[in-house]
Amino acid sequence: RFSGPTIHFVDEHYDTGRILAQRVVPVLANDTAEELAAREHQLYVEVAEALCEDRIVWRKDGVPLIQSKANPNETY
Repeated sequence: RFSGPTIHFVDEHYDTGRILAQRVVPVLANDTAEELAAREHQLYVEVAEALCEDRIVWRKDGVPLIQSKANPNETY
């Protein structure tokens, strides 16, 4: 089983803003809701840092990529 967050900009409609990042997070057998949420919420920290540090770049097709802190030539 899997879950996962989608981080996006906010616009005038519900859940329609431009997507910044998504991640698949496994639901472990003994997970509590809090444990799963903590793993999902890690993406918020990564995206907030990347936004503040201007490390989000956009491919020509509109897909966002986050540049690595250690090596700006690496993206994920």
